[in-house]
Amino acid sequence: MSSMNEHHDGAFAPTPQPMDSIASPSASASANIPRYSWWVLAILVGVYSCCWTDRYLMVILIEPIAKDLHLNDAQMGLLTGFAFTLVYSFAGLPFAYWADRKSRKLVLSIAVFGWSIATMLSSLGRNFVTMAMARLGVATFEAGCSPPAYSLISDYFPASHRARAIAIYGLGISFGIWAGLTLGGAVNAHYGWRAAFIVLGLPSLVMATLVLLFVREPRRGQHERTVDRRYSAAQAARLMAVRPSFIGSAFAMALLTITSTSFVTWAPTYLIRARGLDTEQVGFIIGSISGFSGIAGSLAMGWLCDRLAGRDPRWYLWLPLIGFALFLPFERLFFMTTGTWSYVFYFLASMASSTYIAPLFSVGQLVLPARVRALGAAVMLMVLNLLGMGFGSYAVGLLSDHFKPTLGDESLRAAAMWLQISALLGFVCLAVAARSIRRDVEMTERSVSA
Repeated sequence: MSSMNEHHDGAFAPTPQPMDSIASPSASASANIPRYSWWVLAILVGVYSCCWTDRYLMVILIEPIAKDLHLNDAQMGLLTGFAFTLVYSFAGLPFAYWADRKSRKLVLSIAVFGWSIATMLSSLGRNFVTMAMARLGVATFEAGCSPPAYSLISDYFPASHRARAIAIYGLGISFGIWAGLTLGGAVNAHYGWRAAFIVLGLPSLVMATLVLLFVREPRRGQHERTVDRRYSAAQAARLMAVRPSFIGSAFAMALLTITSTSFVTWAPTYLIRARGLDTEQVGFIIGSISGFSGIAGSLAMGWLCDRLAGRDPRWYLWLPLIGFALFLPFERLFFMTTGTWSYVFYFLASMASSTYIAPLFSVGQLVLPARVRALGAAVMLMVLNLLGMGFGSYAVGLLSDHFKPTLGDESLRAAAMWLQISALLGFVCLAVAARSIRRDVEMTERSVSA
């Protein structure tokens, strides 16, 4: 291809685009992104979709698995939340450390192949322990997905297009939720939950092959004026520790996720218990709504970030705050209404909840040097998943069991409402990060130019 330059180690990479400063995403707003970069992004979206398909397949199967294996809500909360994310969070660090030093596409393809096999092995679960072993296998390999993917995206796209590219990558969440809920619910309804794990685990094998055969390793840091140097784990940790915008973004993302996960993970089960729908109905309705609203919210947020953050990087923090402030009342209205209006408010809540991931991950990529970005993404994912997705899902299960004697099938609604408190703490972290992001970007520019 004429748009590709050969790197000294034999890898191919997009032609580097000039940038005046990594602090000014608008500096390369007219950058000509090679077509191959978009093809790579499409493959990464497919990979991320499979990751979330396997994760949300478990969500739609909570009720049938719980009944078949005689598990309570707290145990299912562990399988979908804390136990899963505990392993996921820490497993991401060695994957990221490897990706910052070796071939990112190799790390990614191994991870995709691994979670595909582990997902299919989930069909063999006979009790809590065997299900936990399979799900922890899925968690281990899924941890190797996003750190190398974010690092690849940052080298295929300059800062002027990075938030948009990360937002497009984030569409994998919406596609995956749709596939996991819709297809998983349908397969379960006709063939049982064990067949669902096998059928939806197979596409990941295809994506692992595509990554290995068609994704080329780009030159690191090619869109920044950076010295191609390596950092030790201690040096990388210090770089993150002295950037309040990085720390604030990581904890804001986790705290907001506690609230959003308590909603999106348990809303399908709530509709099955309290509204009397079956898994196929809920999978189709909620899966379709989640997919469409997530795509709309992610694309809109990515476009806005690239437009506004080029003038002031604080918009990376302000836009998530605005989006999530809208989520809170929409979530309450979903539980307070029935019928068509309930689904309208679910759509609005789902769209609002999809607006914070891409901007906050963009902050992590913006304020760190190129050879620390995969590790930085892994640290953000560790905080996000361990505190956010892990605690949120498990806390709902515990609270639901606590409220069930008095509230019955409405116990999940009460549990989710209690966890809105976490979002308010997340707003504080967003404010802290917004105060320091411009200084942190300047600090990174000086460090990589030295």
